[in-house]
Amino acid sequence: MRLRLLIALAVAIGAAVAGQPVPAASQARTVICGQIKHGPHAAYTSMLTGKKLSGDTWTVFATGVPCPAAMRAAPQILKWWAKAKIGASNFDANGFGCNKESDGRGSAGSAGCAYKGLSNIELIMTGSYTVAELKRMFFIR
Repeated sequence: MRLRLLIALAVAIGAAVAGQPVPAASQARTVICGQIKHGPHAAYTSMLTGKKLSGDTWTVFATGVPCPAAMRAAPQILKWWAKAKIGASNFDANGFGCNKESDGRGSAGSAGCAYKGLSNIELIMTGSYTVAELKRMFFIR
């Protein structure tokens, strides 16, 4: 009798577990690591807002990259960005492979950098936008 009860219980637990969805792997979230004032000057049209932006304040966004690593790499990336041609993808340092991204209108205001796997950082000249405004704009919590 006990054996039947244990078998029935095992079958019931197995059926319950089989019906449960498998939890998804933890997904990396995009965060704003910080802003760099007095970076290279950029003037471009934002693909997100369609507005022209001009200035030298850059915001560092990271997805799956620790913010200390992103902020350490940012000055080197911006130094390269200032000299690179639009569309250039010849920067590779500290594990970051970057390209100078076009706004589609002959100007640039960002650098996209792949890290390990799908991890990446994005440096965007965000002008006078505050971190709070950028979080709302990019739906970042």
